[in-house]
Amino acid sequence: MQAKSTPSEQPALLELDGLQVHFQTEDGTSRAVDGVSYRLRAGETLGIVGESGCGKSVTALSILQLVPDPPGRIVGGRILFEGQDLVRFSEAQMRKVRGNDIAMIFQEPMTALNPVFTVGDQIAETVRLHRGVGKAEARQRAIEMLTKVGIPSPEQRVDEYPHQLSGGMRQRVMIAMAMSCDPKLLIADEPTTALDVTIQAQVLDLIRGLQAESGLGVLLITHDLGVVAENANHVAVMYAGKVVEYAPVAELFARPRHPYTIGLFRSLPDLAAPGERLQTIPGIVPAAHAFPSGCRFRTRCPIAVDHCAAVEPPLVDSAGPGLPEHTVACHRLEEAAKL
Repeated sequence: MQAKSTPSEQPALLELDGLQVHFQTEDGTSRAVDGVSYRLRAGETLGIVGESGCGKSVTALSILQLVPDPPGRIVGGRILFEGQDLVRFSEAQMRKVRGNDIAMIFQEPMTALNPVFTVGDQIAETVRLHRGVGKAEARQRAIEMLTKVGIPSPEQRVDEYPHQLSGGMRQRVMIAMAMSCDPKLLIADEPTTALDVTIQAQVLDLIRGLQAESGLGVLLITHDLGVVAENANHVAVMYAGKVVEYAPVAELFARPRHPYTIGLFRSLPDLAAPGERLQTIPGIVPAAHAFPSGCRFRTRCPIAVDHCAAVEPPLVDSAGPGLPEHTVACHRLEEAAKL
């Protein structure tokens, strides 16, 4: 009998290859996403972390071709989903993919849900569009999904409007809608924003349970390293439109190598040292229309030298023989290890 392949041996469900997304603004060309590459396999969770404005959400919207054009446009790279380049898909082809093969949970469900339609109608609409079933069957599927995501009294809730539900319930409705057509890829963009800690844990547990049940790949976009530690298999750290570090989650947390990643970890509270002042990363993320030359983090980096300004560091594998892949974009890895 042939041995079952491990996740690392399985082909990628989603692979971004040098993705570039630019926006035309009054200040010039904004390179919001500038050469991003990463991959995600079925059944795995890839965490995307970084400060606001680093390109996390624009990258996710680009996968579904939801970046408004104008002013935004994919100007380079590939988005391979099951081997097919979504960049080359027409709008009609993408409509068949969105909500069916690839679903997305947005940051704020109150703005993502339509306030004038019941939650049941909104879930049923997705089912009818992609499954071609009648109203009664689509409504029954909506009730089934509300039950699956743990909403009490689903037969009653199916006829309620978004404003009648709590924030946690609305997020569960978003998950029910996203999962209603059994997608292969779920993009969760800050799925626990504005929720209290208890509800956050429930929502993340729900996503993990659905993933274990169906084997879908999850792209988890967040600024919360704790959420990444508990949920991700691999992590891509983004800064100023680029991936600066990529590694398995255990490897990244044990040995962060990029000065920016090290700074992110040092900005977290240390429970072993209560009351100790938090460390910060000086400065701010540069504007996307005016990135500095060379390494984009150099203006905030404590170990930057002239070479960092002259040459942009490539993303290269820094792991030793026999170690898991750990790619980093930094000229000064030996010095970074001493930070």
